[in-house]
Amino acid sequence: MNTRNAVSELCELVIRVEPSAARECELDCIVELRLASGDVDLGDETCEISISKLTLSLALEGATPVPGSRFGEPRRQPTSEMDRVVTQGNDVATAFKASAKANLDITGPTLGSSASGQVEASVRRETVLTTHDRLVHHRVKAMPNLRWEVREADDSQLDGTYLESDSLVRFTRTERANRTAVLARATVKQRDVTIGNVVRDPISWRYFKRFSTTQRRLLDIFIAKSIDSALRGSGKYVGEITLSSANIELPDEE
Repeated sequence: MNTRNAVSELCELVIRVEPSAARECELDCIVELRLASGDVDLGDETCEISISKLTLSLALEGATPVPGSRFGEPRRQPTSEMDRVVTQGNDVATAFKASAKANLDITGPTLGSSASGQVEASVRRETVLTTHDRLVHHRVKAMPNLRWEVREADDSQLDGTYLESDSLVRFTRTERANRTAVLARATVKQRDVTIGNVVRDPISWRYFKRFSTTQRRLLDIFIAKSIDSALRGSGKYVGEITLSSANIELPDEE
């Protein structure tokens, strides 16, 4: 196994492959993942770096993942509960018109009167649909293409052990494959990295007051410490930082 933790203060990634206890001829990819915020030396400054979201990805060579074996795969229910509430209200508007008149003619007094009234009524019906969904947050959530998103429910900084000898996925060897290998990578997006200062002496404080203009330079140094810079060489940075990588090449079957 070859493991490289470029920024060990922030990320520790360990993988191993073991025979599956669930089924014969299947293999478990066992993963340990620990994350923390930490002090990292960036050039002449010591900065505190924290991460709010990380992507763990696997690449299988000469192997096929077993359906339904991925860790942290919440299944959406095929049906959804919904309550139907019907609210009925009565809107009544009334109008009444009345008139009266008295007439006196030569034959004697006569009194004539007339009255009219009108009542209007309307009925309002309102239907309210209420759904009930139980929301469960998975800190390690399966994504397409053998990727897992590591994130807290409130997007706070990642800190703690997120995988501890857990089977991330089961897989089988591909027939007639020249080799069987597993590559795991822990990467973060630039937007999910927060850099703050630790030392608050007057010189450093003046330095970090210009943080908005120096953030790009600090990130460049941070990226240079990652494995991704070595893989890219002088290539263009595309917004992704590799914190750790690990690969295992399995021996040939006997």
